[in-house]
Amino acid sequence: MSHFSKGPGDAAGPATDLILGIVIVLFSLLLLFWIIPAQVNDAGAFGLPPSLAPRALAWLMAGLGAVLIAGNLQHGGDDPLAGKLTWQDTGHLALCILAVVLMLIVMGVVGDVIGRPYSGFWIGAPLGLIAFTLIHTRAPLWAYAFNALAAPAVIYAGFWWGLELPLP
Repeated sequence: MSHFSKGPGDAAGPATDLILGIVIVLFSLLLLFWIIPAQVNDAGAFGLPPSLAPRALAWLMAGLGAVLIAGNLQHGGDDPLAGKLTWQDTGHLALCILAVVLMLIVMGVVGDVIGRPYSGFWIGAPLGLIAFTLIHTRAPLWAYAFNALAAPAVIYAGFWWGLELPLP
């Protein structure tokens, strides 16, 4: 019995986790060097910059993705790509990336239209969280409502009042 994760459908092996780790690292680098600098304005920040939390989370993603890669290379045997990567796994990953990209686009467009950069969060985040719920589960209606209303409010309050950081 393998210690690697098993996805729904066909059994997934080391290649699934290895490829997922590579995608996580690449996406976190994209966040660090392109998306966060383009979306977050640190100019005029007193104390901690607004990009601190997004950058810290992106570095955490990169580190955990690297751990996933290293673990699969270490335990993958002679051929770390010998496991199965199903079309379902690939489609699921593509949908998750697409949801993040669309959520960021909606945040930027709404913020520009309204003229307040943080206002885009209140439209983009609920839509993104609903999309993630749809992608990952067939949840009951209350889960969609929670993800659309309560989760963004808790995130926003945590950043503004808990960390005293403006949420980009």
